[in-house]
Amino acid sequence: MTKRTERGEDQTIRYVTIACARGGKARNRTFNVANPRPTGKTECKAKINALRSYGKLRLTMVHNIHNHGLSPKKSCFFRCNREVNDTIKRVLDTNDMVGVRMNKSFRSLVVGAGGFENLPFLEKDCRYYIDKARHLRLGAGGSGALREYFLRM
Repeated sequence: MTKRTERGEDQTIRYVTIACARGGKARNRTFNVANPRPTGKTECKAKINALRSYGKLRLTMVHNIHNHGLSPKKSCFFRCNREVNDTIKRVLDTNDMVGVRMNKSFRSLVVGAGGFENLPFLEKDCRYYIDKARHLRLGAGGSGALREYFLRM
């Protein structure tokens, strides 16, 4: 995660600190003491500092020792690595047009891929895509058509 950045007057990055997302202390934000929620914070000190000099970022400090286990296989679930490709989008659109619910449609994709770990996206990515597609399908003036439909009902 980006822990700290500093920008110049021309909005270019002058200094950046990238740290482990598990860094920092865990704060207990729950009010129910009987049912505490788990936290991912382990006070990890791993970080990289970079400073811009002569137009390039120069690493000034690298501390690459984590105090927790790493799981590179889970990196495909980071938001920056998730992507719904065009083939999957066509399947989702087709299923949505014929009235297949999203959870059923996603489960069929999971079965086809051989498990959750083989898909490069999550169910909420599919839901977001379908919501956006429905909005575009409705188009301009769609809210008026929807209002007329409900008035007829």
